[in-house]
Amino acid sequence: MMKFRTEYTAHPACTLLDPRQPVVLVGSCFTDNIGERMRFCRWEAYPNVTGVLYNPASIANILRLACFGRYRAEELARSIVGRDGLWMSWLADSGCTTRSPSETGRRLTARLDELRERLAVASTLIVTFGTAWIYELRDRAGYVVANCHKFPAAAFERRRLSVSEITAEWNEVMRRLSEAYPRLRVIFTVSPVRHLKDGFEGNSRSKAILQLACEEICAANPGAEYFPAFEIMTDDLRDYRFYAADMLHPSPQAVGYIWEKFCERYLSPASRAILAEGERLTRRLGHRPIIDA
Repeated sequence: MMKFRTEYTAHPACTLLDPRQPVVLVGSCFTDNIGERMRFCRWEAYPNVTGVLYNPASIANILRLACFGRYRAEELARSIVGRDGLWMSWLADSGCTTRSPSETGRRLTARLDELRERLAVASTLIVTFGTAWIYELRDRAGYVVANCHKFPAAAFERRRLSVSEITAEWNEVMRRLSEAYPRLRVIFTVSPVRHLKDGFEGNSRSKAILQLACEEICAANPGAEYFPAFEIMTDDLRDYRFYAADMLHPSPQAVGYIWEKFCERYLSPASRAILAEGERLTRRLGHRPIIDA
């Protein structure tokens, strides 16, 4: 029989996940896709508690502030900036934007506290890198912003992180995570979402840098491993019919397929049965019977 595609074979991981134990997810918008799948199956999952973050530097920074932020209050205050009557943080997405600098600080602090509390009880942290491109404030050398908040482009210096920069920063984060949460398992992925604002070449090289960085981080840290979400999208599915209408994000069918491969890799048949039952329960609870008047 002729084959017209190469399918990813998900070999079971050495240590499987337990859907009865909480999971925390941080990173790009693809994190929300997988987190929603988990929650629909009644898995206690917490995707992007601190908001959507795309680059490895901002994700590392938010984890440091949440879990090890010795001078957190000063750092948060320094991150808050105003424009047109609104106040936002360079460390967070627009979900923390308010009309008061103090309220923005309180909202971000609450998010960081929740992330720390979730990690304290979680068995697994899933980290999804979206892009290696970063924006640094021109008036603060080396200050990486998580979101440009529609400020003028002239306010930023745009550059691409190197593999060694990402690896060095994340090896330190992994060391501190293992000290604070010795039972925590970390799974890295690269988002399959295309960042075509960086151009075809820029997006491809960015993703390659993220892949190589994940490889080095996982090799250096026993508690880390890699799940190939990006590779499944680009090498297994590799067809525009698996993209949403914007041709950038995976379609619901593609997300579902990647989710199935994740379950095959990290869940036993018994655990998959638990999730299937959770999914059936969610569907029953969402069903609204028609009652005749």
